Amino acid sequence: MPAALTLPVSRADSALPAPRGGRGIHVTLQCMEAPNSALLFRGVRSLHRPSPSPLGGPLGWLAGIGLAARTLLECLLLYGSIALGRERLDLPALTAALRQAGLSILPALTLVTAALGVILGRQAGLVLASFSLPGVLLFTITYAVVLELVPILVGVLVAGRAGVALAVRHATLVVTGQMDGLLVSGINPIRFVTGPVLLAMLIMSFGFLAWGSLVTIGTAYLWLLLVADVPQFQLIDAVRSALGPANLGEALAKPLVFAVTIAMIATVIGSVAGRDPEAIGEAATRTMIAAVTSILLIDLLFALWPEA
Repeated sequence: MPAALTLPVSRADSALPAPRGGRGIHVTLQCMEAPNSALLFRGVRSLHRPSPSPLGGPLGWLAGIGLAARTLLECLLLYGSIALGRERLDLPALTAALRQAGLSILPALTLVTAALGVILGRQAGLVLASFSLPGVLLFTITYAVVLELVPILVGVLVAGRAGVALAVRHATLVVTGQMDGLLVSGINPIRFVTGPVLLAMLIMSFGFLAWGSLVTIGTAYLWLLLVADVPQFQLIDAVRSALGPANLGEALAKPLVFAVTIAMIATVIGSVAGRDPEAIGEAATRTMIAAVTSILLIDLLFALWPEA
């Protein structure tokens, strides 16, 4: 006797006769009922529903801080193991991270800082034409450029290039399932992905601060020297008085703190992006917004920190 297989379709009932000889499979097509159709529709829709974020809920921010602290700890342990000779530095990964975090944005940084120097030099020349206060004005320009403008500019550029790329890489690993493969293989994804990138961000942030400050101050002072006829000794005195040991240390510390913060934010947001492919773009956007906000808040803390 032929076997029967029932398949739900949206057409009228029909039947296919069995082959001659009495053997074969008898397929019966039946009309799908409304309740079953609704259940199937809800099931398919639930498959496309994005999974909840691991950092959701009222204590999600606390879990994010914990993951950021664990990320920083893993990176420090990695650098310590490399310094002690227990692990090797992944030079190809570090070179790629340096190229992505630094060399790709060097032309943009040079152009922006040079334009900023010309703008400051021209505005300072206009002020000096009305008020004879060259020492105070030059001190203010030097202080603002080295301690405020260039560190924030470097932090924003690093966040937009290296931070977003790091978040996208973590999110891509999660979406494609490669994160599970790293964990199954016994590879720490934080050390494997974030470790070289954070080191590259620290190196390039320090270099960008020195280069950006040199280009901005040099361009502004060159404009004042050639156009506004400001004496050269006043420019040198302004640099000496504005860049004391404490101010110079603060200027060097800001980009490094910004780089660490950006790397932690990118790692946390990218790691908990979820399995939905759309989460990759959302992780990039959230990383940029969170990084820029954190940079401004950290700079505010530096400004409000009591002086010794």
